[in-house]
Amino acid sequence: MEKVTRQTARAGLEGAVSADLTELAAIPSSRPIEEPVSLKILKIRFEGLPESPFLLDGGRQAYRSGLLTIRSETPLDPSLFSGGALVELSAFLKPTIFIQSDHLKIRQKLKEIVAPGDTSEIKVRKIVAWVHGNLEKRPVLSVPNALETLENRVGDCNEHAVLLAALARAAGIPAEVEAGVVYLRGRFYYHAWNVVYLSQWGGWVTADAVLGQMPADVTHVRFVRGDTEHQLDLLGLIGRVKIEILEMTR
Repeated sequence: MEKVTRQTARAGLEGAVSADLTELAAIPSSRPIEEPVSLKILKIRFEGLPESPFLLDGGRQAYRSGLLTIRSETPLDPSLFSGGALVELSAFLKPTIFIQSDHLKIRQKLKEIVAPGDTSEIKVRKIVAWVHGNLEKRPVLSVPNALETLENRVGDCNEHAVLLAALARAAGIPAEVEAGVVYLRGRFYYHAWNVVYLSQWGGWVTADAVLGQMPADVTHVRFVRGDTEHQLDLLGLIGRVKIEILEMTR
C-alpha cells in the first residue's frame, strides 16, 4: 500500500510541476535518484549558481563553499524537550492578504479537520493529509490565495502551500511558504511547499501537501522563503544551473 501511495503522490507532483516549468526550465541532475522519500541525507554541488540572496543555509540545509547538505528532520528525544517561547514566531502566525488564516471559512474548515485534543504535530499531519487529498492538482493562472483555493479545491504547488499555511496558522502553528526545486524524472523542477514550527521537533519542519509528506523528502532544495515576490528570484536560475549529486544516504 505504501508503494501505491508514493506512486500516486509522485504522479500528483508531475501534474502540478508540469505547469510550473517546462523541461527546458528544469535543472539537470547528474544522477538519477531512486525512492527520494527513503533518503536521510542528500549532498549536492551547484554549477553555475549566480550570486544572489538565496536562503540555501539554515534549518535542515547546510551550505558551505558551493556544497549543500540536506538532512531529513527527526523529532527530538522527549527527555531533551523543554518547550520554548514563540515570541519571535509571531509573524508566522499572522494572516496576510493571501494567507487569510483569520477568515471564518478557513477556521470552520480547520474545525472539521482537527480535534481539540490533537497535538501540534497531529494537527499538521491532518492538515497536510486533508489538503493533499482534497485539492485537484492542476495549474491555476492567478496569484495563490488560500481562501480562493479552499473554495475552488484546485491548484498547483503554490495553492497547496498557501492553503496549508493558512490552516496551520489558524491552528496556532507558525507556518510559512518555501520555494525552490524538487527532484522528478532526472531533473529538479520549480516547486513550493511549507515549513511549520514544531517545538517537539526542535524547530522548523518541512511539509509538502502536493506529495502528502511531513517532513518533505530531502530532494526539496529550498532557495527562498516567503511570498511570491521572493520566489521571482528563482527565475535567475533558469538555464544557468546544474546540480551534481555527490552523496545519498538512506
